[in-house]
Amino acid sequence: MSVKIELIKRLIGDYPPTFSVDYSPFRNCYAHALNCNYEDRDFSTYTPGLIYANYNGSDFFDYGDYFFDYDLFIKLIKRDCSALSITASSCSFDSKLRDGSCKIALSYSKADNDFHFLRQNSDGLWSHKPGFGSPSIRVKSEIIPYNGEKSIEIFGHSYKVFEIMELHKNF
Repeated sequence: MSVKIELIKRLIGDYPPTFSVDYSPFRNCYAHALNCNYEDRDFSTYTPGLIYANYNGSDFFDYGDYFFDYDLFIKLIKRDCSALSITASSCSFDSKLRDGSCKIALSYSKADNDFHFLRQNSDGLWSHKPGFGSPSIRVKSEIIPYNGEKSIEIFGHSYKVFEIMELHKNF
């Protein structure tokens, strides 16, 4: 296992996560969803599938020819979670969580070819982090209204919510 993956694993916060303002410009919405406090200063970790690839020493597919595939995306997230000792399973918006779990919503904007993650905090509110900032810009996490609809407005664009998952930390 890579040293980086061990570090990420150690810096995953408590489950269920509580809302806190993230000041790190080196974390994106994926890191926020996983409740990870590792600062990815070289922007090489927080893309679905890369944690697993680093863990297994395997190559990752080329993003130059990337097209969005919902099933592949879900598979990559589950692989990353497995490498981090987190169980990731599909659930519904209204499903009751096990102790020590949280929910994340996976969304995608076809018009922008962009994905985004939301996380449900322990108080039931949904939050997100608006992407990576530059090293000089601190980007705060925000509470976002989400009520289980199939699409949500983020950054003034429509994102389709295509999966809700329960994450359970196994360590």
